[in-house]
Amino acid sequence: MEEFVEVIGVEHLKTVLSGLTPEEIVKPAYDNWMGGVKTGHTVLNLETGNVYGLGIDFNQLPLADEIYIELFTIESHETPVSEEDFFSKHEYEEFLEFSSVDPCEYIPDIITDFCEMKGIDEYERTIGILAYNFEKKEQSNYNMWESRILNKYYDAIYENHNPFEFSQSSL
Repeated sequence: MEEFVEVIGVEHLKTVLSGLTPEEIVKPAYDNWMGGVKTGHTVLNLETGNVYGLGIDFNQLPLADEIYIELFTIESHETPVSEEDFFSKHEYEEFLEFSSVDPCEYIPDIITDFCEMKGIDEYERTIGILAYNFEKKEQSNYNMWESRILNKYYDAIYENHNPFEFSQSSL
């Protein structure tokens, strides 16, 4: 017996996408990301139209009982923002000096310690940089970004059907 699931329509999907800011797209993925442990995703549930974060552990299967598409992903092995991008030129020079004071080769929270010392909101700055990079790289051409999301939508709801993919015979 086949199970039928009602999903949002294309126009509803486009409305949801156009209403999202870059911050609203990157923040759920970052909130669910854990370096070396969890890949963080921002997903759009195709049944409800809700956007939320999803953290998937290494070797864990995605949720099978929900139909969703990914809008943004931070892989568990990635560093979301490099030190060079995180700090201004002046701050980076200060950070390098600060980090060289301690003889320990690697201190996981050294950026956090430096941010606390300098009164920098590490979380907000990280979200801001991720959003800026997402907007610059992914959404610089909104129509292309929307088309990629629509391709994911059609792949999720139709088996082997994607009206945006062209074969050699259709060209």
